[in-house]
Amino acid sequence: MKQILILILTSLGLALISSCMNKSSIKEPPIKKSYVNELEEQEQTLELQYIAWACDCANWATHDDIKYYHDNIENDSMDLNFLANQSIFIEPARKSLKLPDTLGYSGDIIKFTGHFYKKKGFPKGYRSYQNPDEARIFCYTEYQVVKSNYKYIKQID
Repeated sequence: MKQILILILTSLGLALISSCMNKSSIKEPPIKKSYVNELEEQEQTLELQYIAWACDCANWATHDDIKYYHDNIENDSMDLNFLANQSIFIEPARKSLKLPDTLGYSGDIIKFTGHFYKKKGFPKGYRSYQNPDEARIFCYTEYQVVKSNYKYIKQID
Protein backbone atom coordinates (compact mmCIF):
# COMPACT_ATOMS: atom_id res chain seq x y z
CA MET A 1 0.00 0.00 0.00
CA LYS A 2 2.83 2.38 0.88
CA GLN A 3 4.50 1.75 -2.51
CA ILE A 4 1.25 2.47 -4.38
CA LEU A 5 0.86 5.77 -2.53
CA ILE A 6 4.46 6.74 -3.38
CA LEU A 7 3.87 5.80 -7.03
CA ILE A 8 0.68 7.90 -7.20
CA LEU A 9 2.34 10.94 -5.56
CA THR A 10 5.37 10.64 -7.86
CA SER A 11 3.12 10.44 -10.92
CA LEU A 12 1.13 13.49 -9.79
CA GLY A 13 4.35 15.40 -9.15
CA LEU A 14 5.71 14.58 -12.59
CA ALA A 15 2.42 15.59 -14.23
CA LEU A 16 2.48 18.91 -12.37
CA ILE A 17 6.09 19.60 -13.40
CA SER A 18 5.27 18.69 -17.00
CA SER A 19 2.31 21.08 -17.11
CA CYS A 20 4.39 23.88 -15.57
CA MET A 21 7.03 23.43 -18.23
CA ASN A 22 4.46 23.61 -21.04
CA LYS A 23 5.43 26.59 -23.21
CA SER A 24 1.84 27.81 -23.39
CA SER A 25 1.96 28.47 -19.63
CA ILE A 26 5.01 30.75 -19.99
CA LYS A 27 3.84 34.29 -20.59
CA GLU A 28 5.79 36.92 -22.45
CA PRO A 29 6.51 40.10 -20.54
CA PRO A 30 4.02 42.89 -21.16
CA ILE A 31 4.70 45.49 -23.82
CA LYS A 32 5.65 48.84 -22.33
CA LYS A 33 3.62 51.60 -23.92
CA SER A 34 5.87 54.25 -25.36
CA TYR A 35 3.30 57.06 -25.70
CA VAL A 36 5.64 58.83 -28.08
CA ASN A 37 5.24 59.19 -31.79
CA GLU A 38 6.53 62.58 -32.82
CA LEU A 39 10.14 62.86 -33.96
CA GLU A 40 12.31 65.93 -33.66
CA GLU A 41 13.01 67.63 -37.01
CA GLN A 42 16.79 67.69 -36.69
CA GLU A 43 18.56 64.60 -38.03
CA GLN A 44 21.58 63.63 -35.94
CA THR A 45 24.46 61.20 -36.15
CA LEU A 46 25.45 59.77 -32.78
CA GLU A 47 28.24 57.40 -31.89
CA LEU A 48 26.83 55.32 -29.04
CA GLN A 49 28.38 52.70 -26.81
CA TYR A 50 26.42 49.77 -25.42
CA ILE A 51 26.35 49.47 -21.62
CA ALA A 52 25.35 46.09 -20.18
CA TRP A 53 23.24 47.26 -17.23
CA ALA A 54 21.82 44.63 -14.89
CA CYS A 55 18.31 45.74 -15.82
CA ASP A 56 16.05 46.27 -18.83
CA CYS A 57 17.02 49.95 -18.87
CA ALA A 58 18.07 52.19 -21.73
CA ASN A 59 21.59 50.97 -22.46
CA TRP A 60 23.26 53.16 -25.09
CA ALA A 61 25.28 56.26 -24.18
CA THR A 62 27.57 58.74 -25.86
CA HIS A 63 31.33 58.63 -25.33
CA ASP A 64 31.16 62.12 -23.76
CA ASP A 65 28.56 61.02 -21.19
CA ILE A 66 30.56 57.89 -20.29
CA LYS A 67 33.79 59.90 -20.00
CA TYR A 68 32.13 62.60 -17.87
CA TYR A 69 30.73 59.95 -15.54
CA HIS A 70 34.08 58.15 -15.14
CA ASP A 71 35.99 61.43 -14.68
CA ASN A 72 33.61 62.63 -11.97
CA ILE A 73 32.49 59.47 -10.18
CA GLU A 74 34.54 60.27 -7.09
CA ASN A 75 33.21 63.83 -6.89
CA ASP A 76 30.83 64.04 -3.90
CA SER A 77 28.38 66.18 -5.84
CA MET A 78 28.23 63.69 -8.74
CA ASP A 79 24.81 62.15 -9.25
CA LEU A 80 25.48 58.39 -9.23
CA ASN A 81 22.53 57.92 -11.58
CA PHE A 82 23.95 60.39 -14.11
CA LEU A 83 24.93 57.80 -16.70
CA ALA A 84 21.70 55.82 -16.30
CA ASN A 85 19.72 59.05 -16.73
CA GLN A 86 21.69 59.96 -19.87
CA SER A 87 21.32 56.53 -21.45
CA ILE A 88 19.25 56.12 -24.59
CA PHE A 89 16.94 53.51 -26.06
CA ILE A 90 17.38 52.87 -29.76
CA GLU A 91 14.65 51.98 -32.22
CA PRO A 92 15.01 51.03 -35.89
CA ALA A 93 12.91 53.12 -38.27
CA ARG A 94 12.23 49.91 -40.25
CA LYS A 95 12.26 46.25 -39.20
CA SER A 96 14.99 45.59 -41.77
CA LEU A 97 17.32 47.84 -39.74
CA LYS A 98 17.00 45.86 -36.49
CA LEU A 99 20.46 45.14 -35.09
CA PRO A 100 21.56 41.52 -35.52
CA ASP A 101 22.16 39.34 -32.47
CA THR A 102 25.91 39.81 -32.91
CA LEU A 103 25.56 43.49 -31.90
CA GLY A 104 24.61 44.86 -28.51
CA TYR A 105 27.44 43.44 -26.42
CA SER A 106 29.10 45.42 -23.67
CA GLY A 107 31.43 48.01 -25.16
CA ASP A 108 30.07 47.77 -28.71
CA ILE A 109 30.22 51.15 -30.46
CA ILE A 110 27.83 51.97 -33.29
CA LYS A 111 27.32 55.18 -35.26
CA PHE A 112 23.57 55.78 -35.67
CA THR A 113 21.87 58.35 -37.90
CA GLY A 114 18.28 59.31 -37.17
CA HIS A 115 16.03 61.43 -34.96
CA PHE A 116 15.14 61.58 -31.29
CA TYR A 117 11.52 61.36 -30.29
CA LYS A 118 10.32 64.58 -28.66
CA LYS A 119 9.33 62.83 -25.42
CA LYS A 120 10.83 60.09 -23.28
CA GLY A 121 9.29 56.64 -23.42
CA PHE A 122 10.00 53.11 -24.60
CA PRO A 123 10.76 51.84 -28.11
CA LYS A 124 7.90 50.30 -30.09
CA GLY A 125 7.22 46.72 -29.00
CA TYR A 126 9.50 47.02 -25.93
CA ARG A 127 8.81 44.23 -23.43
CA SER A 128 9.98 43.91 -19.86
CA TYR A 129 9.03 42.10 -16.65
CA GLN A 130 10.80 44.92 -14.83
CA ASN A 131 9.61 48.47 -14.39
CA PRO A 132 12.41 50.48 -16.06
CA ASP A 133 12.37 54.26 -16.28
CA GLU A 134 11.38 55.91 -19.52
CA ALA A 135 14.30 57.36 -21.46
CA ARG A 136 15.07 59.28 -24.62
CA ILE A 137 14.56 57.16 -27.74
CA PHE A 138 16.67 57.52 -30.85
CA CYS A 139 14.91 56.25 -33.97
CA TYR A 140 17.69 55.38 -36.41
CA THR A 141 17.48 55.21 -40.18
CA GLU A 142 20.99 53.84 -40.68
CA TYR A 143 23.89 52.52 -38.64
CA GLN A 144 27.55 51.70 -39.01
CA VAL A 145 29.47 49.38 -36.69
CA VAL A 146 32.53 51.12 -35.27
CA LYS A 147 33.54 48.40 -32.78
CA SER A 148 32.01 45.00 -32.06
CA ASN A 149 32.94 42.87 -29.05
CA TYR A 150 30.99 39.84 -30.26
CA LYS A 151 34.04 37.67 -31.06
CA TYR A 152 35.80 38.68 -27.83
CA ILE A 153 32.76 37.92 -25.64
CA LYS A 154 32.16 34.59 -27.40
CA GLN A 155 35.79 33.58 -26.72
CA ILE A 156 35.23 34.15 -22.99
CA ASP A 157 32.08 32.02 -22.95
